[in-house]
Amino acid sequence: MKLNCLVTYQRVSKYVIEVLTVTLFIIVIFFQSLNILFRYAKIADSIVWVEEFTRFSFIWIAFLLWPLADRNGSHFTVDLFLNKLTSRKRVYLEILIDLLAIGFVVLVIWASYRYIPVTMLYHTNSITWLRMGIVYLVIPLGLTLVFIERVLMLYNRVRMLRRKDFEEYK
Repeated sequence: MKLNCLVTYQRVSKYVIEVLTVTLFIIVIFFQSLNILFRYAKIADSIVWVEEFTRFSFIWIAFLLWPLADRNGSHFTVDLFLNKLTSRKRVYLEILIDLLAIGFVVLVIWASYRYIPVTMLYHTNSITWLRMGIVYLVIPLGLTLVFIERVLMLYNRVRMLRRKDFEEYK
């Protein structure tokens, strides 16, 4: 039952994140291309809000893809010392890294919930109907997903250490 829920969570979250980020990216490419066409073909004036929308979209894309990068182990890492450790010590260090990451995520989520209501009072520069708080909502959303991923990674590493037949960790 637990494994089935975990697999369902991973499938659904991956699907939703990928659909959102790819959709945002396609919209950005479309409007940036339209802006380039307008600017250089002198068909019309550039669309003013496209640059700001692009910046905000990339913020959303980065925060939404972070949990998938954690899940796949595809984050940039400096493993100079990590590769020199024995398998058991390496797992202990990765557990420490997971704990530090969880602490960081909790701190940022807590801070974002304090400051997002304040940013709801402000509008963006060129997209007047969009409040900055909506742009910043991706921070607690994305980091909550990162929190879940890191807790799952931590759980798997602790389980690995408890196994009697602890094999070479790669």
